[in-house]
Amino acid sequence: MSDKDIRVALVHLGCARNLIDSETILGRLGARGYRLTRDLEEADVAVLNTCSFIGPARDESEAAIRDLLARKEAGRLRGVVVAGCLAEKFRAEVEERFPAVDALIGLSDYSNIARVVESVLRGRKVRPGDGGRPLDGSSLETIRLLQTPRSYAYLRPSHGCDHDCAFCIIPAIRGRQRSKPPEAVAAEAEALTAQGVREIVLVAEDTTGYGADLGPGGPRLPELVETLAEVPGLRWLRVMYAYPNAFPWRLTEVMRERSAVLPYLDIPIQHIATPVLARMRRGGSSDSVRRLLQRLRDEVPGIALRTTVLVGHPGEGEREFAELLDFLAEFRFERLGAFAFSPEAGTPAGEDPDRCPPEQAQERLAAVMELQAGIHAEHQRSLVGSELDCLIDGRAGAAAVGRGPADAPEVDGVVRIPDPERRLAAGDFVRVQVTAAAGYDLEAEAIRTVPAP
Repeated sequence: MSDKDIRVALVHLGCARNLIDSETILGRLGARGYRLTRDLEEADVAVLNTCSFIGPARDESEAAIRDLLARKEAGRLRGVVVAGCLAEKFRAEVEERFPAVDALIGLSDYSNIARVVESVLRGRKVRPGDGGRPLDGSSLETIRLLQTPRSYAYLRPSHGCDHDCAFCIIPAIRGRQRSKPPEAVAAEAEALTAQGVREIVLVAEDTTGYGADLGPGGPRLPELVETLAEVPGLRWLRVMYAYPNAFPWRLTEVMRERSAVLPYLDIPIQHIATPVLARMRRGGSSDSVRRLLQRLRDEVPGIALRTTVLVGHPGEGEREFAELLDFLAEFRFERLGAFAFSPEAGTPAGEDPDRCPPEQAQERLAAVMELQAGIHAEHQRSLVGSELDCLIDGRAGAAAVGRGPADAPEVDGVVRIPDPERRLAAGDFVRVQVTAAAGYDLEAEAIRTVPAP
């Protein structure tokens, strides 16, 4: 059986950064002639791209491994390849628990993934490092088979993280920060827009840390964003995963002056109580976080701020949690996500017994999300009657489904637009008038399409 007859299915788990890895795996396999399928029932080999950021993510990854190995044992798969964060950080444990896995390849540029699949099919041993070269600032990600609608794509300007948050194992998985040269990031952006992508979403472990490793006087995030805003065909540029400390304030000037740069920022604060921030090793204080957020609103009028908070962390007592709830009710983030603390072995917080029971952490999580649901509903209702531009991502029956400037893909809401004649398609921009708020989403009527500038 030749490569062109082998069908490979990829199972993706994890975040947007992990999705770039999955798209790279698919691109490399497709370039080598393997037939790609979304249906495991059709596949000869399955490649699982895992996540291991927190305990529940590892549980999900291990459940997926068990499912794939059961298919292999039943003769429905010839091989199982496990890639990604779980294989990178917990290789020994995976080998011990799942000896029937044919290859564990961890994180890399996946330039040799096709060779790995070939080795699996021929029964040859796959050694650590066989998947490809380690990711560094020279690792360009242009050979990708996009799994997003043609309207948007993710772009990673750097790998790794230099922060040592007490609860996080990402630096232990993905290493310290390695920034790509700005011209390389721009080349990746141009390759995406050449495929019809209209919105690029910048994602990294620490987006605002971009360039810190490129030397004194080198380009930082504001300069990179300015460069990307000039990429032909790009209509929207969105910044995600900004770290609050040492914020590059020239970015707000770029947001105001460059029409392609959306007035939107994802900036996870994790908490507001100073004692908890100290235990998290986040740096800063309640006062500094408050000043930062208010300055963002002052300097970028109309900005939509998304944040993430972590509840149940060691050091969060009833008083600290009440302070967090009071702040969220006061500041009223336009968008918010929340997580309950998951103790990670090998991290300072994971070994700290000074924390609430898991059941109480879940109760606190529910309280945060209930509060934010009301805040979000109020934000959405305030938009009824207003006009905004929407980027269409796809369809749901007789409606086109898009997003406004305040909504990042996958994590925020959508705008549903009646379109029974199917005049709108992914990648189109349309001016709409909001007619109703529907939970986290909006309903709207199309006014006119928005031509390219």
